[in-house]
Amino acid sequence: MSTIAKAGRVLDLYTPGSPVWGVSEVATALQIPRSTAHSLLAGLTEAGLLHQPRRGRYELGWRAFELGQIHRVTSGGLIETAHPVMQEISRRHSESVCMAVYDRQALIFIDKVVGDDPLSVVGPRIGMRYEPHTFASGRLLMAHLPTAEIEDYIRTSSQRTRSSNAVVRPQVFRDQLVRIQNDELSYDDGGAILDVGCVAARLIGRHGQTIASLSISAPSRRFQENRVRLTESVKAAAATISRRLREHGQM
Repeated sequence: MSTIAKAGRVLDLYTPGSPVWGVSEVATALQIPRSTAHSLLAGLTEAGLLHQPRRGRYELGWRAFELGQIHRVTSGGLIETAHPVMQEISRRHSESVCMAVYDRQALIFIDKVVGDDPLSVVGPRIGMRYEPHTFASGRLLMAHLPTAEIEDYIRTSSQRTRSSNAVVRPQVFRDQLVRIQNDELSYDDGGAILDVGCVAARLIGRHGQTIASLSISAPSRRFQENRVRLTESVKAAAATISRRLREHGQM
C-alpha cells in the first residue's frame, strides 16, 4: 500500500463522533506500527490537513475545510440543484429527505431536509461514513456498481449491522441488488434505523452514470400507509433533479 493510501486511511478515521486522534489510537485502529502512525500524522500535519491543538492530539486542519469548500463549488452544483426539490417534497409530505453518494465502500449523506412533523425522522448525520448495505440508499448505489466492486465489498466488508433487519448474507445481498437494479428503487423497512421506512431512487448523469441517491423516510407505520405516494414523489423528484443537472451541463 502506498504512503498516500495509508494517509487516506488515517483521514478516514475522522468522523463527527471521533474528531481527535493520537498516535497510539491510530496505530491500533489501522494495525500499523506506532512509528508509521506518527510519520503519517506528521506528514498530514505538515500538509495542513491535520493540526495539533495540543501535544500528541491531532484534529482536522483548515486545509481540509478549504478542500471541502472547493469541492462544494466544483462538484457540478449537485447540492444547490437538488436542495430546493428536496425541500419541496419534504414540505409536501412532512417527511425527511436525504441525498447520499457512494465512496470507497462507504455511504456518505451529503444533504438532508428534516420533515416539519414532530415525529419526522431526523435521519443520518451529514458527512459521516456508513456501511452501505444497511441503508436503502446504499444498496441502490451498490446495485449499479460493477460486479467486481460488489464482490470486493462482500469479501472485505465486516458487514456489521446497525439493526437485526439488515441483509448481510452474501447471496441474499447479491439477489437483492439485482432486484434493485431492475426496479430502479430500493426500500428499507427498519434495516438502517429501527421502526423507520424508506424508499430511494437514483440521480442519473448525462452519460447515464449514477450520481447519487435521493430518499424519503418516515416512521414505519406512516411509511407503509403512504408507500405508493412517497415512492412516486421520490421517483419524480429524482427525475427532476437529474434533468436539471443535464440541462445545465452539470454532472
